[in-house]
Amino acid sequence: MNISMESAPTIELPSVTVSYNWGSTSPEIMEQEVTRKVEQLAYRLRDVEKVQSITREGASTVTIEFASQAPVEFRVLELREALFSLQDALPASLSQPRINRRIPQELRETQTFIVYSVSGDRPVNELLEFTRRNLQTPLMGMAGLADIDIRGASDPVLAVVFDTDKIERFGISSNLIMNQVRDQLAWRSAGFTDHSSGRYSLMVPPRFSTTADIENLRIQLPGSARILRLGEIANVRVQDYPAKSLKRINGSPAITLFFQKEAGADALSLARDIHRQIDELTAAFPDGIHVRLERDGTEALRGQLSELQLQSLLSLLSVFVILLIFIRRFRAPFIILGSILFSVLLSVFALFLIGYTLNILTLAGLTVALGMIIDNAVVVFEQANPGLPSGREARLDHIRRQLPRAVVPVIGSTLTTVGIFIPLMFAMEDLRVFLTPLAVALTFTLLASVLISLTWIPYALVWLVPQSQSEAMMSRKGKPPVSRLLRRIIPTSLRFFYWRHRLRWLLYFALIAAIGIPLFMIPEPDWPEDSVWRKVTSPYFEYRKAIDPVVGGVTYRFFNDTYFGSPWRRTFGESITVSIRTPQGTPIDEIDKIVRNFETIAAPYSEALTYFETDVSEYSGARIVFHIKDDYLIRPEPYILYAEAAYLAARTGNSGISVSGLGDSFGTGFFGSSSNFSVSLFGYSYDELYDMAADLQRRLEANRRVDNVDINRTGFFTRGDLYQYKLSFDPDVLASKGLDRSQLIGALQLDINPENTFGRIEFNDQTMYLMGISGDLSTYWDDFRQQKRRSGEIMFNVEEVASLEKERVMSDIRREDQSYQRVVGFDFRGPYRMGANFVEEVLETFPRPIGTRVEFGTGFSFGRTEQTRNLLFVLALALISVWMIVSALLEKWRDPLVVILAVPLSLLGVMSGVLWHNINFDQGAIAGTLLAVGVVVNNSILLMHEKDRQRQLGIFGFRSWRNVYKSKMRPVLITTLTTIGGLIPLILLGSSEFWSELAIVVTWGLGFSTVLILLLIGIWERDGVTIGRHHSGSGHPSGRH
Repeated sequence: MNISMESAPTIELPSVTVSYNWGSTSPEIMEQEVTRKVEQLAYRLRDVEKVQSITREGASTVTIEFASQAPVEFRVLELREALFSLQDALPASLSQPRINRRIPQELRETQTFIVYSVSGDRPVNELLEFTRRNLQTPLMGMAGLADIDIRGASDPVLAVVFDTDKIERFGISSNLIMNQVRDQLAWRSAGFTDHSSGRYSLMVPPRFSTTADIENLRIQLPGSARILRLGEIANVRVQDYPAKSLKRINGSPAITLFFQKEAGADALSLARDIHRQIDELTAAFPDGIHVRLERDGTEALRGQLSELQLQSLLSLLSVFVILLIFIRRFRAPFIILGSILFSVLLSVFALFLIGYTLNILTLAGLTVALGMIIDNAVVVFEQANPGLPSGREARLDHIRRQLPRAVVPVIGSTLTTVGIFIPLMFAMEDLRVFLTPLAVALTFTLLASVLISLTWIPYALVWLVPQSQSEAMMSRKGKPPVSRLLRRIIPTSLRFFYWRHRLRWLLYFALIAAIGIPLFMIPEPDWPEDSVWRKVTSPYFEYRKAIDPVVGGVTYRFFNDTYFGSPWRRTFGESITVSIRTPQGTPIDEIDKIVRNFETIAAPYSEALTYFETDVSEYSGARIVFHIKDDYLIRPEPYILYAEAAYLAARTGNSGISVSGLGDSFGTGFFGSSSNFSVSLFGYSYDELYDMAADLQRRLEANRRVDNVDINRTGFFTRGDLYQYKLSFDPDVLASKGLDRSQLIGALQLDINPENTFGRIEFNDQTMYLMGISGDLSTYWDDFRQQKRRSGEIMFNVEEVASLEKERVMSDIRREDQSYQRVVGFDFRGPYRMGANFVEEVLETFPRPIGTRVEFGTGFSFGRTEQTRNLLFVLALALISVWMIVSALLEKWRDPLVVILAVPLSLLGVMSGVLWHNINFDQGAIAGTLLAVGVVVNNSILLMHEKDRQRQLGIFGFRSWRNVYKSKMRPVLITTLTTIGGLIPLILLGSSEFWSELAIVVTWGLGFSTVLILLLIGIWERDGVTIGRHHSGSGHPSGRH
């Protein structure tokens, strides 16, 4: 058996994202020309449930969600075919579509397998060819390697650089010329010919093979017999693709290689093979070419395996010590730990059979199960070991009598733990697919522990324990210290049960006070001023900020002080990050000048840096990350570099720059603005929503307390200063001058867009982009409007025939199921309640056309979001599942209700643990909560099963509970402490937030529930009369007989 290992499982949601890029095109044009067409195509696919889109400057992203059981792989193939047929309807200069399967947010970082960068003092085009020839091609044949994606450089460009003045003077269309060049560079079919041996196709090869051939292309002037050479009005050359983004490492150009692993391939062995082959290849590289390992996803996996080994050893050691303290028999730890080993091996074998790999989630399930599979072994051992005789036949008879009494608790505790994962099928897709591998690994391990504990432990007690030893003989040598302590407490515990019953109402009150009354979840009702209910409740709502913390208990603190969801992630290692955001339209050369200033100040501190990487984009700005050596963290150089970077950021104008790292941050207007009120408008017409937003703006601005109304509000991290130019032709002027609208746009083509792509072509045995470029790349506002131009025989300028206006637009256009969303944000100078009342009054009279709706957000409230409601629904289903399993096992309905009472007690511990450790309630904590629901009922099942046995013996009241505690106190404590002991190393030594959060939640939930169950279970029951009282002793609460 050779089970594969990887950092994360291949988890793909039934959702596909289609992405397009189109230079710096306005979001509105991008949405009209690209996004709408892709959405219309998406709705023609089968099994589509939802379509969402986000359109930004030059970028379109359409997310298609399919039904959960849909064959997504086949739908992706259909989508690719449909997108291919859509190419002719999309702009020619649009990039090729990227289709990606969506994966859970928590696993996105772990999906990156291996990343290398190649840098050197060469042009980017040469570096790209060198990388393809010397790295990509030799490595692509490796077994288990799916693909190598090269980023940071594009194919070269066959550029036709036009003299704008000449083509306007001659009245030549640049688009017509570029189409001629493209046609002459393509292979064309000339039909076929039939011969006796078969039919042969006739192909006409490309006409041009050099740039000189292209410049000799003959062009006829419109309306004239004169012929010009293309070289007279343009220059043809091969050049690098016009840079819209740059990447450098240590100041040198860099190309990045992303290695993609095949699903199911062993990550560790594949990573070793890749590193070895790259070392062999780079040994022959010329000087000046540097290959650097940027990221290795298997390093985290290796660290987790090493950490897992240490945690497992410590968990086993703590379990060994706890068992030795309670049982004081060396055979007990070894027998029980043997059951752990066999259960894990059997579980791993089962995972191998169903095609699972060992990854962060399955390892989490196996690790957490270490502390839980002991429960079954302890219950069986504690039931079979006491009174074990010395003879083998006697031992077999003893096992036959005692083992049936352990079957119900063992199966019950296992099924309740496994059963809590059944409701996951009703959970939201992101949560369900994320927790399924953990649930599968944990389920297999627990089911294996049932089989092992019911077979291995009886076998070990019968055949492996020497026949000269018996539990009866060993008991005469003395009880373990813990057992003697429990024996001293339990015989006098009738007084404890008596006073516990007398003080039950005080205990009830203390428990309710600790959990709290969740009045804070009740929103303030909008009752009329003269309402009786308003008069009664107004004192509470006026002083609820002081009342809620008192009556809310731990629940109030939990929901107010806990962050629900995953926090922002930070990279490993210390670094200084410089983020630069420049105004819209800033050329990449100008952004790069700012970046190089920061690279220059880092030069004197190169010894303190491992390396630094630079990413520059004409659309999103720039980012520089200086990676600091660990040895220099206690030296002044990195901190001086941070101070100099912050000083340079403060001195750099006309841009927003943030400098962060080393526990500090500094910014100069980097983030966008926010408003304290927002109103969301939804509708199917973009223009109609704009008119609604403008109408709402007028109504809001009627109040002098309203300020900064923004009808184009977008997210906090998106730029809010996006503008576009709108060119509007005057039809009357066009008619009077005899001008055609399409001809005018053709004449302005190179001024509007100086770089026009006409697809890809093959030239000189190399794939290139064909691009028409204006020779005059600097166009100013007045020149564009006033420059004389020619359309046929007519001279004109833009100012005469059109108006050019600059207008602000939304940087994000969002649609869901063809419904647009526009957010109107504003500030209200006054109390929040007054502002909310004003908005509600405005919205009451605000007209809503058919098909539109308006939402006014009033802040976060637990239980209102879809994710929170789904989580509460899953928890409720988990409780029902546990109750049904326990009811089936105990064949009663009252006792299972008592067992279920352990769940709210455990939730008190869960909330306390989250607050004490100050962790976020995200996927790890959610998994731990579900796990705690199934684990904490195990002790209750053990106690209630023994309680039922006492009833069958005719023993009731305090004595029945005393006998229950006397018989099952030690197994309860052993199983609880061994489970907690197995999880403690995950809390103290675990570097994975998922594992540590899960362990914290389960430990606190189990610990609280165990203490409170032992304190509260049966508290409502009075002393009863027993059958055969003369055998049981007096009923006096003192417990003396």
